[in-house]
Amino acid sequence: MSEYPSRLVDRWLTLELFTNFHRITGQLWTAELRTNGVLNSSDSQVLLERVTTTPLLRPTANTIESGFARINKNSIVMAVPNDSHEKDRLAQAARIYFRGELMQYRVLMVLGNFEISGNLHLEPELELTQVLLQREENFIGMTDVNINFLPNPALRVTANSVLINRSKVDFLCAGAP
Repeated sequence: MSEYPSRLVDRWLTLELFTNFHRITGQLWTAELRTNGVLNSSDSQVLLERVTTTPLLRPTANTIESGFARINKNSIVMAVPNDSHEKDRLAQAARIYFRGELMQYRVLMVLGNFEISGNLHLEPELELTQVLLQREENFIGMTDVNINFLPNPALRVTANSVLINRSKVDFLCAGAP
């Protein structure tokens, strides 16, 4: 047996990122298995290839295509995991929530231009009132999510799961619809 741990093979991971005004999709060459791992790494930015960018204020405007884009993680409000490999892993992880190993709270959040309602999952020892202060991760997962883009109320999205940037949360309350 080798004294070095086996290294995961690099592969393309599809990312869908939202800033306050843009939806950015692209691919990242990485050994990370999940969007969560990429966004919570110590790197301050993400370099995507094969990128498309759509302005959220004018969703019918032309999509911008580019070979690459650098995104500062501080500008990312949320991410939607949608890589096919990742969806399988998220389905497996969802079983943990149903076994009661994590506490689940229905919450309403405002993050910049977004209003998000969904299920926030916490370890039993962490209270909802402390989630934004005591979590180590910058990006926190939510499930069964409804997203409203406040400047354009016609733009509504639902997702099985999203990662929200906890530093971007302006408002959080329990008991969302």
